[in-house]
Amino acid sequence: MAMNVGLNEYALAIITMDKNLKSGGGCPIFYAEDNNDLQHKAMLMAKSVGGMVHDMTNGTLIIVKH
Repeated sequence: MAMNVGLNEYALAIITMDKNLKSGGGCPIFYAEDNNDLQHKAMLMAKSVGGMVHDMTNGTLIIVKH
């Protein structure tokens, strides 16, 4: 029986409309101009890395690999 050791779930990116949000945890932040830009960037990033989009409210989305 194999044991899965290592990181299995992690945040890949933050997409936000909040220009005051600054990086501090090593996860890249991408800024969006409006809600359409926010949704479009999140969809493209999630599809390209095989991640899921989660809404953190207040115009911020995160891409998480499960």
